Amino acid sequence: MSSPDPQFFLQHRDSVSRPAGWRHRRYWVVGRSLCAFRIFRFPSADRSGLRSFAALKAREWAPYAEVGFHAHLTGDAATIWAWDGARARDAMLSTAVRPARLAVVPETAMQRPGQDGTRLIACVEGFDGQVWSAGELSASRWWPHLPSRDQWRDFCRGGGISGLSNGGPPSAEPALWRTRPWTNSGEGFGIERRGREALAAGVALMLAGYGYVGGSFARDELALQQTTQRLRQVEQQAAPAIADRAQALANLQYLADFEKLNPYPSQLAVLAQVAEKLPSNGAQIIAWSYQEGELQFTVQSKPPPDILFYVKTYSDVPGFTQVTADRADAGGLRIKLRLGRS
Repeated sequence: MSSPDPQFFLQHRDSVSRPAGWRHRRYWVVGRSLCAFRIFRFPSADRSGLRSFAALKAREWAPYAEVGFHAHLTGDAATIWAWDGARARDAMLSTAVRPARLAVVPETAMQRPGQDGTRLIACVEGFDGQVWSAGELSASRWWPHLPSRDQWRDFCRGGGISGLSNGGPPSAEPALWRTRPWTNSGEGFGIERRGREALAAGVALMLAGYGYVGGSFARDELALQQTTQRLRQVEQQAAPAIADRAQALANLQYLADFEKLNPYPSQLAVLAQVAEKLPSNGAQIIAWSYQEGELQFTVQSKPPPDILFYVKTYSDVPGFTQVTADRADAGGLRIKLRLGRS
């Protein structure tokens, strides 16, 4: 185990290490033991869109209700560390730290990058196996204890390393800490974003306060002190609203990006098209499956549904192709079709 730079807040699984001082930029470092790791590739995405795709995938993949994450963008890929955002926020509040004031990064991002090949790093908690290729981290796996020979062999094979000897893992290297992350995403993700937005809002409030009072207060030291105090109070009162607005905008952007990635109509739109064509003889949809443009649903009615009627009816619906139908259990009719890309 190594000791982190004393300028960091370091979040362990059960505790938080506080920095000794504030000489450098402030970071909240999430221990590798609390981070999930994955690399996503977007071969058809241009560089300008890669950042949005990384944010979308992180929220989609990470198994947390509130996702905190950090990404490193390389070519057509995004290396992502994700953690429980609510757990990180609660840990900050328990140490009397405002989340908006700190940049949140994973432990690995604050350690010196490795040379091409494999290495085993002694983290603050546990050990991190890493594979580096062409100067980039291409695989990572965390263990609470030193990995066994079989565990290390399986990890290396998964990372594309072949021709290994029958020996066990290498000796664990101590972590060498940096004062800034080596990743290239900056503080543009997760909790860090709200810090910049709060700062921008604070500057806007200050300018508004100065404009309201007028230029003459600059020569009046007492008036300046009073205005500054009022500004601080307004900023504290506005902080929850600013955070809520930032979260709402992030959610809206997430939904917009997700819709762009899906070339097919939504479930609700397709269901409306299908229901509109049901005959008025008591026909009901009793089963429904719609994924990746493939639609299958079962209709039941009295008298039993007519195959030719349903095939012709839904073949005439714009965007519905390859319509087929066959009998299902209990006198129902199973209809299958494919939707064209929008």
